[in-house]
Amino acid sequence: MFDQLINWLYGVLTKPVQTLNEIAREKPANAAFLIYLGITMLSVLSSLYNPQAMQAFEDLMRETDIAIPFSVIIAASLLMAIISIFVVTGVLQLLARLFKGNGGYWNLFSAYAFANFPLIIGLPITFISGFLGTVGNILSGVFSLGLSIWVLVLQVIAVRESHSLSTGASIGVYLLQLAILVGIPLAIAIVLMIAYLSF
Repeated sequence: MFDQLINWLYGVLTKPVQTLNEIAREKPANAAFLIYLGITMLSVLSSLYNPQAMQAFEDLMRETDIAIPFSVIIAASLLMAIISIFVVTGVLQLLARLFKGNGGYWNLFSAYAFANFPLIIGLPITFISGFLGTVGNILSGVFSLGLSIWVLVLQVIAVRESHSLSTGASIGVYLLQLAILVGIPLAIAIVLMIAYLSF
């Protein structure tokens, strides 16, 4: 199983369509979840434990006079990441079904989680950029943008391969999911703000 896992991780980087199709069929949900969790944890740590992030965090604590341990922030970030992947997969699953997709939840979950694996490439960049000041921030921003686009494409492929959809339908499913998960909270926030200001 370990050898297969390594092959899948390498395949996501080098031959994503074939690999994500295989992952969707095999649905190794437990391994996929652990990989996603590991990447999330490393991402949080690399973001927090660089000089600029630590300085910004300490400044915020002084200004608000609130002391929040790093352990709490890490735990909260992991909890949000766990909730997020299950919710996102659920919304994608419902939308893919509306588009006549034929895959199951765990097929999609597994492929979607593996699709996030390339984010691991950005971890050392995020950490090192904290020591390079403005130049580091610019380089990190450009690199992060490119990496985010790569992962977004892989996530669309994960939807397509999990549900045997066309590329156009998969993009539609993905964009609708973004609209729902961003639009609904934004609409609620606007309504609450208007209600608050009206009193």
